[in-house]
Amino acid sequence: MPFDRSRVVPLVCGHELRRDFSELVADAVPAEHPDAVRRTWAAYRAPYLDFLWCGDDACDGFPEALEDLAGGAHRLLAIARSALIDVAREIPSDDRLGRAVRRLLADEGLRGRDLLIVAFDDGALPYVGLLGGRALVEHVVGRCRGLADETVPVLVTGETGTGKEVIARALHRLGRRRSKTWLALNCAELPESILESELFGHLRGAFTGAAMDRAGLFEAAGDGTVFLDEIGELPSGAQAKLLRVLEEHRVRRLGSASPRPLHCRVVAATNRVLAREITRGTFRADLFYRLRGAEIPLPPLRERRSDVVPLAQLFATRAALRFRRPAIGLSDDAKLALLSHEWPGNVRELRQTIEAAVLQCNDACIRASALSILPAPAAAAGSTTLLTVRALERAHIVRALETTSGNKGAAARLLGLTRQSLQRRLRRHGLALANEGGLRQPEPDAGNGHALVTDTEESQ
Repeated sequence: MPFDRSRVVPLVCGHELRRDFSELVADAVPAEHPDAVRRTWAAYRAPYLDFLWCGDDACDGFPEALEDLAGGAHRLLAIARSALIDVAREIPSDDRLGRAVRRLLADEGLRGRDLLIVAFDDGALPYVGLLGGRALVEHVVGRCRGLADETVPVLVTGETGTGKEVIARALHRLGRRRSKTWLALNCAELPESILESELFGHLRGAFTGAAMDRAGLFEAAGDGTVFLDEIGELPSGAQAKLLRVLEEHRVRRLGSASPRPLHCRVVAATNRVLAREITRGTFRADLFYRLRGAEIPLPPLRERRSDVVPLAQLFATRAALRFRRPAIGLSDDAKLALLSHEWPGNVRELRQTIEAAVLQCNDACIRASALSILPAPAAAAGSTTLLTVRALERAHIVRALETTSGNKGAAARLLGLTRQSLQRRLRRHGLALANEGGLRQPEPDAGNGHALVTDTEESQ
């Protein structure tokens, strides 16, 4: 029987290990048979593991031997080796977490309550924290690979919560700079005077309070990477100075007449449409084109709805483990509610929504009533009439079929259903496909107030 991937909780970021899972890992004890863990896990390193994050059902060759590795554990926490290395650099070996991290780096394996914790080699696909369908992950990670060793600035664009910093870190991790310094600055956090000092540095006496010489981010990064988040918020004065730094590959501290050579790579990110900001006169066109040596756009979650349910299930599994709760799933009505939402906060909003639902859920499944979102079905302007669950389900099926041009297999995957389950729902709602390119349906069904019927109920 194939290994149930929902039992595997991937963890790729060091800050999550320190913040969210530190107690879980520190409390675990060495596995009874570390040699068996080492032998089994060594055979199944990345790139197999990309399937864990992608949620791709068509993953022939997925290692069923993970079942043997997990043994009697209900869940398996797989921690990226790069995250363990990050934490080991900061936490001494006499700390409980420090000791546990070093045992994992030695491939010993740890056991917690109903849990096996192992390290995996993420060298083939580091920072797969970009979660989504396999096509999206492969495209974006492939783009990062092609740019990782280049020196041109990269601009990462996308709405809030799409994972821009994850991509910036991937650019750093995938190339020759992986062992160099990574420094990040949010351009919206600091006033202009302090911001310029942070970026470019200053000499003693350059301004009131400058008691000593100080290197800025560009100098301190050395041969590493400087990540400028929210670059669209950069004040106009700092924009001009940043442009000169990028043009000349030299940086001059405030109060100094002598520029210093610049060796770092610059990656910037913004949730603004900079072309629009240029038209408004709030962003320099020449800086935009200089930052945009290469651009990586990230699509919003509403444009990749097939990722919503797999991501929600992954977040539910992670949250249940983090909060020491039993494994938890998603009910059909919760899936429909998730699919109906536009997710303006994208993946970040989805994760927080699921975590809040896990905290208040006392059942084996998260239901729609536990989600702090409201469905947004199409309705007439000014209408306050709510659709029944049956009508809402029907509307989502119609929408999925229209989105996939009538392809039932693709529509089933989009809705998180099997093809057979979708066929039953089509019959129940009186929907039929005239052909694979179009949808034929009877007069709109206002719904009769029946509750959503589950696959289990249909089979009885």
